[in-house]
This record gives sequence, C-alpha cells and structure tokens, in this order.
Amino acid sequence: MQNIRPISLLNGLFLPVAETGFRDYLSVCEELIEREPEILEMVNSDLDQQAKEEKKGRLQDREWNDRHTKTFPWAEVNQDEIVAEELGLKIGRPRMSAYLVFIFTMVRGYLGSIKSQQAKVFISESITLRLLIEGKGVKMPGFSTILELVNIVSSKTMQSIFDAQIRMVLREELDDFKELTIDSTSVKGNTSWPTDSKILTRLVGRAYKRIQTIKVFTIETRKSTEVEWKLKEMDGLCKSIDLNVGKKNAKAKRNKSYKKLLKHANRANKILRKELQRIERVAAEVDIKPTQKVQLIRVIGLITEDLNNLEKVMDYCPKRVFNEEKIKSSDKVLSISDGDAAFIKKGDREPKIGYKPQLGRSKNGFVSTLIVPKGNAADSGELNGTIEDHIIRTKVIPEKVSTDDGYANAKIRTRWLSGGVKIFSISGSKGKNMTTEEEWESEEYKESRNNRSAVESLMFTIKHNFEFGVVMRRGIDNVRAELLEKVIAYNFCRILEVRKQNRKRELQKVAA
Repeated sequence: MQNIRPISLLNGLFLPVAETGFRDYLSVCEELIEREPEILEMVNSDLDQQAKEEKKGRLQDREWNDRHTKTFPWAEVNQDEIVAEELGLKIGRPRMSAYLVFIFTMVRGYLGSIKSQQAKVFISESITLRLLIEGKGVKMPGFSTILELVNIVSSKTMQSIFDAQIRMVLREELDDFKELTIDSTSVKGNTSWPTDSKILTRLVGRAYKRIQTIKVFTIETRKSTEVEWKLKEMDGLCKSIDLNVGKKNAKAKRNKSYKKLLKHANRANKILRKELQRIERVAAEVDIKPTQKVQLIRVIGLITEDLNNLEKVMDYCPKRVFNEEKIKSSDKVLSISDGDAAFIKKGDREPKIGYKPQLGRSKNGFVSTLIVPKGNAADSGELNGTIEDHIIRTKVIPEKVSTDDGYANAKIRTRWLSGGVKIFSISGSKGKNMTTEEEWESEEYKESRNNRSAVESLMFTIKHNFEFGVVMRRGIDNVRAELLEKVIAYNFCRILEVRKQNRKRELQKVAA
C-alpha cells in the first residue's frame, strides 16, 4: 500500500504494519480512488449537500428569530425562499475529508458494521488503519463523527463505486463477465418475529409515547391514565397468550384474551386519535423555528402511521384468530420497527422477516448485480431486471446465463436468446420443459447446470464473512445501501483473491 509505510513512528514507538488481509483490503480500496478520483468528488459533493441543508436550516431559524426579536416593527426581514443548492459554503470547522469518509465506508462494508462493540474494538486497535489515518496528518475521529459522515454518502455515490469496481475488474482482465449465474437469498431484517398481540400492544405504546414527546415543540400534551391502564392490561394479556401455548383449552383461552386485547386496543385508538386531531389543529398554528416545525411534522406523521397500522391489525386480527382465515403476509403488519420487511420463505428453509436480494455472480466469482426488491418478490419477475442491471454495469451481454427453477420465465428466456445470450440454462423441471431435449442434453447446458453450485459458494462466503445474511439498518433504502456496501467489500476481497490465483498460475508456468 503506497500510503501505509512498512514501519512508522507513533508515540515514540516503531510500529510495523502487519501483512494482513485487512491491509491488502485497504490497499485495493485506495487503488480504486487513485484510478477514479471522481469518486472522492462525489463523496465531497454529498458532504457539501448535507452541509448546505444544515446551513439552510440555520438561516431559516435566524430569520425566524429576526422576525420575533426585531427592535423596529417596520424593519424588513428577508422573505425569499432559501434553496439549499444555491447556498455557498465558507471556511468553518474542519470536517473529515472525503478520502477518510470513503475509507470508513469501505471499512463498514468489510466489518458489516461500525456500531457494534466488536467493530469499535477492531477499529480502535487496528495499527494499519491508524497509520493510514495519521499518515494523512489527522487524528482518529470519534465513532459518532464516523457514523454521522458515512451515513451521508448517497446511494448514487455507492452505485458509482460499484460501477468503478467493475471497471477495475475489466481493466485488469480479472473477469470478462460473459457468464452470469443468478440466485436469490433471504436476509433477516432488524426486527423480532411478529405476533398480533405484541404488535397491537407495541403500536399503542409507541403512539402514546410519541404523543407525549410533542410537548418539546411547545404544544401542551395530555397524559391519559386510561391509555396507561389499557397498556398495562394489554401487556398482561400478551404474556397470558404466550404462556397458554400448548396447554389445555389453549385455543379458548387465547380467543378470550384476544377479545379483551382487541377491546382495549380499540378504546386506546379512539383516545389517541382524538388527541392526535387536537395536536394537528394546534400544530397548524404554532409558531416555532422552521427546523423544529420540520421535526414536529415528522413526529405527527409517525404517530399517524402507528395508528393507521394499529387499525389495520385490529381489522385482520379477528379474522385470523377467531375465524382462522389465512391473511396474506403483504396485507399484514409484520414489524413495527421496519415497515418494509416482508415474510420470506425459501424452499424448506426457516422463514424470515426481512428481504430477498437478487445476486448475479460472474465466472470468477464477482458480484456484478444486486437487486433488492420490496417485499417477497417472485424470482421470475426479477429475472429481466437482474440481467439488464448486469449489462448496464459491465457493458457486456452475457453469453451464458444460468438460474434455477424459481426464475423460470419462457418469455424472458426467449427474448435474451435472441438478444445475444447463447446459453440460457434454467435447472429443474420447469427449465427442462422450456428447453429442447437436444439443448438439455448438450455438454454446454450440462456444464451450466453443474456450475450452479458456484453461486451457493458465493452465498455462503458473503453471508458468513461479510454478514450479508442479516441487516442492521431498517427501511428498504437503508437496507439496499447496507447490502451494497457488503457486496462492494466482498468484490474488493475477490479482486485480491483472483490476483493471487493469477500470480500463482504465472509462477507455475515459469517453473514449468
């Protein structure tokens, strides 16, 4: 690594940089921005945009203060709309450079997180990382600063990093991306397994708690002893429902508890709805700082969403519990912490509440495409978009495409076979029905089916080494960003591995 010296003097000690996988990882990250410095410009642009938004808020608050504190009533106060993009930034408090923001974003992808205690210890004790940072003439920033700034990096910038990474692979001829194997996997969301009783109780509790926070915006809030009592009763009923599972007359006892639970939830909802309507009327007239008004509107929106979800659960819960009707997972509230998480069931595997990303693997093991659809989208419906994303990023139409039966789509297969794809293999009975017997028995199609095991190796590696099987962030946009970070980290490590394999083959040739 050019920017990390083999030995460095730090606090009076000579510290050697260990030859580790992490050192090599940081090295290849640096190579990318050396070749494509536009990435740092994009990161810097993201930081500037955030700074402008913050400045806009400060200016709006200052104008509000001027209107309320001006000495002369006839004095003019600027009423022009403030546009963040048109604001200029002056020299102020030094911030972390775009280079370090990029590096820490890549570190987060490598570690899977920078909030966990394990990640904090790793970052604090990494000599390699410390020498890299202090080699730039700055001190190791605090974890809150790191987290705040890496979260500013936009999805557009991350996609550009992904694109640049693929260009690096093509430039070094580490892969030609003429082979594409597509598969999906289940990813566990940052949420607990849902039950109607707990969701009802937690939605009431969170809506009530959020209503109480409204007082920070100078709006009077009213405590409700009745809602607090209802919550206590609902919590007890939840425990009763859990404890009666598997016991004698469990169904009758559960139904009795649910009837009481729904009655309490309905009454609490009416009280909270009435209070929310009062708050909305007052909020429309309240005169507070613009930045506070934005926060107030956001909190009101969250309360409204909680009560809407509460009414949704109260609607389908009796059908499911008392009438034993099956409710589509798409029609249910599966999580109060991540509304975008869906019920994911793949084959005989344990179902999860989370997401089902689509991954495309190249011949040499690089991920060339990542699609994270909302909900439990059918694989066959994502096939065309996954292939198109591969082509847009690599600028290569794959000669071979391999998928499993879940992607069986005769129309899409026919389209791509006439659009440049030479072999389009779909394993399984559905795929066999779409393929002529001559094609199915050909060596090319047999090889393509046999090579599908490689994508299982990818799934194992990226899940166990990069924590791809579980996400910490919530909401579809945040989850997409987290999974993309992990894919980029995996690809950097794959670049190092393929380089190593190529060097080994070259040495074997020389030795021969």
